[in-house]
Amino acid sequence: MALILIKFGIDHPIEKLKIKSAKKEDSVVFIQDGIYWNFENLSELTTGKTYLIKEDFFARGYTEEEANTNLINYHEFIDLIEKESKFIG
Repeated sequence: MALILIKFGIDHPIEKLKIKSAKKEDSVVFIQDGIYWNFENLSELTTGKTYLIKEDFFARGYTEEEANTNLINYHEFIDLIEKESKFIG
């Protein structure tokens, strides 16, 4: 299991590679400008579990109803960090 952190937007080719490399048991967390991946078809890009940082999503003017994946706060993000054995940033 690994935690994959995505912090850049959809124009960043390395981020797309990281998303596609996620396995089913991995967690992919979209933070900062990475939240814009929410508007791509994530189920086609990855089999990993996907999460958006709620505070970053709301800070960019989006509402909870516009989230296409799980919203988590920074405290829940810390829990994921502690749970996962590997980190890809």
